[in-house]
Parts: sequence; structure tokens; C-alpha cells
Amino acid sequence: MIKKKTDVWDIILNIILTLLAILVIYWLIKLLLGGSPGLSEFNFSLIILITGFLIKIYRETGEVKTGMRHSFIKIRDDMNLIRNDINLIKNKLKINKNNI
Repeated sequence: MIKKKTDVWDIILNIILTLLAILVIYWLIKLLLGGSPGLSEFNFSLIILITGFLIKIYRETGEVKTGMRHSFIKIRDDMNLIRNDINLIKNKLKINKNNI
């Protein structure tokens, strides 16, 4: 259920960023050709666009960090299972650490 909420949030954020990027590019072309909008409107939109991209990057970085944490926990658990299996095999074969 949480994953669907993040998917909806990502879709909304992508739509907003795409529309804002199109608007900023349109305004940039109009500014270069000598039309309106005002420079303050363009700067404000550009700041909002950059902030949106930073939020998106921050969210993706957090997801990667969480995924890495879970991966390392799984690796640790797998190593413990292997260690237990090796100890079980040693006990069944009656191998001591001193014999090796």
C-alpha cells in the first residue's frame, strides 16, 4: 500500500516538473526574443523547478539507501545460515577445528 502512494507521489511530481520545465523553456525563448514575462517570474519558476528536481533526487537517494540497507541485512542473514550449515556439517562429520 505504501508503494502505491509513493508511485502516485512520483507521478504527480513528474507531471508538475515536466509542465514547469516546458513553461520555463517557453519563457526563456520569449525572453531571448524580447517578449514578456518579467525576469522575476522567470527566475521564480526556475528556482521552483530546481527545487523540485532536488526533492526528486533526494527521494530517489533515500529509496536507494533503504534498498542497500535491506540488501546488507539479507547478506548478513545468508552468511549466518551458511555458517550454521557448515557447523552442522562439521558436527555430522565429527570434524573439530583442531583437526584442520
